[in-house]
Amino acid sequence: MSDETGTASPSPEEALRSARLLARAEAAVVALFTARAYELGWTVRTKPNGILDHVTLSCDAGHTTQVTPVTALHPTLGSTIVQAPEGSVFLLDAGMKHMAVPGTTDRAAFPMALVECEPCAQKQWEEAAHESFAAYAIETNLRIVADAASRSGLPAREVRCLHGHEFTITAIDPRTPKRSSGFGRNYGHELTWHDYTISFDPPPPGRLPEGNHGFTAGPGSADNPCATCRRISQTPKLVEFRRRAREQNVMILDVMSDRILQTMRLCCVAGHLTSVSINTRLKRELLCARCNGGGIRPEPTVYYVVTDGAIVKPGISSGDGRGRLDTHRIEHGLGQVRRLITDLPAGAARDVERHVLNCLASQDIRPVIGFEYFDAAHTDRVLELADGWFAANLPGCTWTATA
Repeated sequence: MSDETGTASPSPEEALRSARLLARAEAAVVALFTARAYELGWTVRTKPNGILDHVTLSCDAGHTTQVTPVTALHPTLGSTIVQAPEGSVFLLDAGMKHMAVPGTTDRAAFPMALVECEPCAQKQWEEAAHESFAAYAIETNLRIVADAASRSGLPAREVRCLHGHEFTITAIDPRTPKRSSGFGRNYGHELTWHDYTISFDPPPPGRLPEGNHGFTAGPGSADNPCATCRRISQTPKLVEFRRRAREQNVMILDVMSDRILQTMRLCCVAGHLTSVSINTRLKRELLCARCNGGGIRPEPTVYYVVTDGAIVKPGISSGDGRGRLDTHRIEHGLGQVRRLITDLPAGAARDVERHVLNCLASQDIRPVIGFEYFDAAHTDRVLELADGWFAANLPGCTWTATA
């Protein structure tokens, strides 16, 4: 039997068989769509009769969306009411080997239009990131000063970095990974979008929150949230100034900005107070103007531990150490001397200081300001480490201490 074009018309049996196959295929797609919606936390509110029927979905929080089964599984077919999120995938049986998942020959990756409820997923992410902010602040050496307001409406904190820079940051851990939009299952192994051949090169990290949540921008902002410290680390003269100050045991009394043309107050190991310009002082050997003028570099022969009940500071000095201690008392209120050991042999002060700081770092005791100012809760530990070193290396050493 043929039609007007001369082509053979299908027999009633063949037409019935084709209709049954089509109905079976549509039923399979609808079943796959229903299972996928359930996996993503959606409830199907209207029963789909066909793959192009508009179906209303709702989540537990009451958010709704509307899709068609065919576009939920493959947005390039049928209606395009929903756009596929970038990078999401779903696995379907297909004979297209050029799209197959690596290591397989009979399954291919397709874009997914249907994803979990974005407002609910964002809320869960924010809650998890907010809970881990305290740990993030500790790991990035931020001291929480006070609560603050955020333009994004998210909770924020006013914080201070080790170098004294204060700024406001959203109280959310930016390193908390966001959930990928959709995933496939390949023989029992869960895969995210970057596991497939359709991934970007290089793949986006997906670690920082989308949009402007109040975080400082730029490379490394997640691991070093202080923008001023990042700019200082990118300025060679400022890096050199900090390095030489540390090598010469010079305390920087002012909070350093990211400008080369700035004047800083210093206290050297001998207790001299000087005010110097970074740009000009780097041309001389010693940062301390008085020591540099005398042509000498005092050798540290004093070890001390001072506190004010909130902060404890171990350090070294020269002479009788009183000049350095007076600076601590005037600048930071550290007037309680817990240890004052003088007339140490050459190199001993540096060795005990290095021993105490290294041990504190290995025990994950972090400074709260600079590199040598710790929470006073660790005072006994600081004294114990110093006393242990003296007992092992200079058993005849005596010291002056006040309660």
